Amino acid sequence: MKRFWLGFFFGVVLTVEGIALAGVGHGSYAPLAFASTVFAFFPPAALVAGSLLWALYFLVVPSLDRAWQRITAVLLVIGIHATPSFWVALEDPAFARISLQALLIFCVTSLASVGMAMFMTVRKQ
Repeated sequence: MKRFWLGFFFGVVLTVEGIALAGVGHGSYAPLAFASTVFAFFPPAALVAGSLLWALYFLVVPSLDRAWQRITAVLLVIGIHATPSFWVALEDPAFARISLQALLIFCVTSLASVGMAMFMTVRKQ
């Protein structure tokens, strides 16, 4: 259950940062797309989905039997979240106006989330 709450915490932080960078429709939705993947296209669902998705990842992925399954699952999670995020960033002119400091904070948080997921995945159970 600790893994669930840790994932939920990372999901909440990423979602809140994504919402802040979206700026009530005046910013870019690319960070929110990373936090909650395709649910970012439905902002009310993204509020809940991001946190629950990350909690589910932290709960399920380390429980997989084989190391290659866990590593493949983490790589799929990264791909599932990065693909819509990059697509939105490329198509959204507001992405160029995001403060570099705010984007750096989001990137550090994203890397911490993925890094913790990788750490929990590859460590001995």
